[in-house]
Amino acid sequence: MRLSQLAAEYVTFKQSLGMRFRTESVIFHAFCRAMGDIDVTQVRSDSVQNYLAGTGPITTFWHRKFEALSGFYRYALSRGHISLSPLPTTLPKRPALFEPYIYTHNEYRRLVEMTQGLGQGQRCQVQPATFRTLLLLLYGTGLRISEALSLTLTDVDLSARLLTIHNTKFFKTRWVPIGPQLSTVLVAYAKVRRQLPRPARNESAFFATRTGTALTRGMAERIFRLLCEHAGIRRTDGGRFQPRLHDIRHTFALNRLISWYREGADVQRLLPCLSTYLGHVDVTATQRYLTMTPELLQEASLRFRRYALEGG
Repeated sequence: MRLSQLAAEYVTFKQSLGMRFRTESVIFHAFCRAMGDIDVTQVRSDSVQNYLAGTGPITTFWHRKFEALSGFYRYALSRGHISLSPLPTTLPKRPALFEPYIYTHNEYRRLVEMTQGLGQGQRCQVQPATFRTLLLLLYGTGLRISEALSLTLTDVDLSARLLTIHNTKFFKTRWVPIGPQLSTVLVAYAKVRRQLPRPARNESAFFATRTGTALTRGMAERIFRLLCEHAGIRRTDGGRFQPRLHDIRHTFALNRLISWYREGADVQRLLPCLSTYLGHVDVTATQRYLTMTPELLQEASLRFRRYALEGG
């Protein structure tokens, strides 16, 4: 059987079990392209090693590709398509955990201010108000960028201050309440949005281009990168990636935790609430978002000091 044919069969099989398998599908497509249009039995170990290694340093994605291919070759072996897996048996050490970039309040304020220049002196498909509102929504709710861009006009209930997030990363639909300040921002943007075309009426994208079509993630990433450059926001700690849109979600979670410490709230009791709000399956997933920063460390130390003194 051809490699591409078996890979497509495997993806269909996994999706029939209820898995989205999107990233894996991309990996298999790239793998088949790298191997060529050959029979699955003709895949060589050195070719697989070259595909896994890529052209840059070893990252966590090496292991992500390896895990995807491991499942594929277990499938191929169990069905008798091959008698031996071409995957390497010695794996490189996993690189250190990725450290997200945590935006300061001043940095984020500069980012939002920079949206005023969108479209000035250039043809930009996105209005300044659209991207400004998107940045404020991400900062105020911690939504995934894909969730924010998937919002339709119907999903945004401004009278109830409620967002409906459909079919998220873990196939869940959840409600996300918003505060009065963010609600005011969304109301103002909704007036701007009503002046743009609505190709699908109330099911049209809430965050839309000037022509009314949905703002895509690729477009959002490009604009965000441009805003970061203009605002002078860059990593100086040697991190592999420059500040990302997804880091806004990390910043939201950390800010929420710091606020709870300052309010004297029971953080351990509230963590499951934060998990639910963020759309995580459990607290463990949320804890990965809580990067230790000097500010958080200070608040935790103050909490412990108060506890120790009261206990004494």
